[in-house]
Amino acid sequence: MFETARQLGRIPVVVVRGEQAFEQTAWLKRFMAHPSMQGSVLFTASATRDTELGYNRVEIFTPARLTSAEGCLCCGMNSGLGDALRSLFLRVLGKRVEPVDRVVIDAVGLDFEQIVMTLKHAPFLGQRYVYQATLTVVGQYVALGQLESREPSMLLDFDEKSILKPV
Repeated sequence: MFETARQLGRIPVVVVRGEQAFEQTAWLKRFMAHPSMQGSVLFTASATRDTELGYNRVEIFTPARLTSAEGCLCCGMNSGLGDALRSLFLRVLGKRVEPVDRVVIDAVGLDFEQIVMTLKHAPFLGQRYVYQATLTVVGQYVALGQLESREPSMLLDFDEKSILKPV
């Protein structure tokens, strides 16, 4: 279901958010443990997330405060997620870390639309990363896209072959 950086030519970004933190943590733990997610890096604002998830490729970032009324993170990206994404790319380029198949953003407290807008409008990031999907955790399932507009057929669960399958 999720293409890799080799397939797309840019590093895909998957945003994961949840209605309840404990459900999101449980789902992320299962998601990141799947063998096909092995080349992924998880970005989070929580310093304890690597321990909670039992995943070894966790990058911590400091969320930037919004700098515009529209909620764009572009200007504030210099002190948060943007710096972390730039740093990861440069470390991969310099062969200081393993290659990255995709980036998963643990969007606790972040608006996914701000992330999408920033990836689209920040030139350095937009040339190297591409927004792929937003997953909203609802209990043991996940909704693809915005929760407000989902239909019951858009609820997904794990599938051993393709990670996610319609419920």
